[in-house]
Amino acid sequence: MPQDWASILSRMLSDDSAYKAFYALHPDIILVLDRQGRYVEGNRAFNDLLAGRPSSPEGSADGAWAPFPGETYFADALQGTPSCLSVADGLNGQTLTVDFIPIRAEEGVAGVFAFIRCDRTAPLPALLQDWLDSLPAAGPPTARTHVDAAPAPAQAGAGECRQPELIVEMAEDRRLSLILNSVASGICGIDTDGRTIFVNREGAEMLGYEPHELTGMHLMELIQHIRSDGFRYTHLDCPVNLTLQDGITRSKSDDIFWRKDGTSFFVHYRIAPLLDGNAICGAVISFSDITNEREILRAKESAEQAAQAKSDFLAMMSHEIRTPMNGMIGMADLLLETPLEEEQRGYAEILRSSSYSLLQILNDILDFSKMEAGKMTLQFETFDLREMLEGIIDLFTPKAEERKLKLRWWADTSVPAFVTTDPSRLRQIIVNLVGNALKFTESGSVTLSVKNIPLPYSPEYLLEFSVRDTGVGIADSKLNLLFQSFSQLHPFINRKYGGTGLGLAICKQLVELMGGTIFVESEEGRGSTFRFMLPFLKEECGVEMWEAEAST
Repeated sequence: MPQDWASILSRMLSDDSAYKAFYALHPDIILVLDRQGRYVEGNRAFNDLLAGRPSSPEGSADGAWAPFPGETYFADALQGTPSCLSVADGLNGQTLTVDFIPIRAEEGVAGVFAFIRCDRTAPLPALLQDWLDSLPAAGPPTARTHVDAAPAPAQAGAGECRQPELIVEMAEDRRLSLILNSVASGICGIDTDGRTIFVNREGAEMLGYEPHELTGMHLMELIQHIRSDGFRYTHLDCPVNLTLQDGITRSKSDDIFWRKDGTSFFVHYRIAPLLDGNAICGAVISFSDITNEREILRAKESAEQAAQAKSDFLAMMSHEIRTPMNGMIGMADLLLETPLEEEQRGYAEILRSSSYSLLQILNDILDFSKMEAGKMTLQFETFDLREMLEGIIDLFTPKAEERKLKLRWWADTSVPAFVTTDPSRLRQIIVNLVGNALKFTESGSVTLSVKNIPLPYSPEYLLEFSVRDTGVGIADSKLNLLFQSFSQLHPFINRKYGGTGLGLAICKQLVELMGGTIFVESEEGRGSTFRFMLPFLKEECGVEMWEAEAST
């Protein structure tokens, strides 16, 4: 059963108790504080200190009190450990001490003595003076409403009521306070009238208050008076009030709390009812500042929109430029079919060659923008792999002969004649790799090969495609730049032969889109080998799957 600490403390301070005789005539100032740190009464030395001084206008008849120094020391005393606080005044150089001594009863610590040792002829430090000035107005517990005991009906104000015992115990529980103050989120408790019972340190800091400033205040009226849409909360639609009425746990993922200084921040909060048996005796509100998360999300959305706009622009411009470019290529081809002088034919061939180069760049940009936007799709077909490889070699043979390079290809006998994948994308990858190999090889050879890598107990097998050259090679320090967009490792050669630096980046994305992987082995000055592996479904498994789908 929760203890009625007010009655226990009153018993301990009765005129015939040993405590009363101990402190009443003590020469030092001694104050009696209840378990919540509020003034109960003082000894003769304290009354003498107040004699002849006007009452503080800050006092209030309803038990208001100024925050006292040394709350941590008071909490230690409440747990049964005496503690001592030193308070220095920089103006007059006085240093005084405040000893917090537990008032022990059979039931536990009923309150705390605060011993103030100082030179009473000198001014007190401002913090301590403010606290002492507020104490006489607060009055003893018999003259004010006390949270630990039910007041007599005649003493209760119009807006006051006895707080449930569970709420009182929670507010006084030192171990609970330590736990709450170690939590990174804001946590506060309110009673059924919406008044703050407790708030942890993190929550008070988020709101710009000291914890004691919020105690007893109608919390939500202070911090949630305007919604995120700019309208004010009414009593009926306030989530906290609704939970206090129906006991249903609620959460809001995007709302606004207001700080003491008038600024606001976005919060995610959850309201859970406090139940004592079947009765709702309050609510606990846990909240966290999500302002940074919203800013990050907004920046992410802005970046995605910019990337989408860029991709859309590139796709549109590529299509717009390709139309006149195809016209230029067609006219150049027709011009070359007419009788021309040698010099004129040379000009027409340069025009056609340049047009094809520009068209290739446009195709690369269009493919890149499609893949960035996630709009690249694969068209699967069954085709003759060796026929494709022969066609690619035939395409590059004139260039290889022009540069006096050996261009070869071979495929393992275990490589199937027909495979099923997107033939245009596979051809694009191989053409890009072979073209790069020829571009960066001054002498020697370029070899295209295909190997079958069986996968036991799997319906798939791997084909490893490799393009080996004896060209300039790549330094180890630059290998990590190879498959990045617009990356050119040999600027001099690229200026000579052209290129955008998109080819390998597109190859990598296409290989990964087809479920494979690509990598490179290279030694500077001795050449490079680009390899990529793609999975293929075994033909017999493909037939069985097709028949199963057809039967359904």
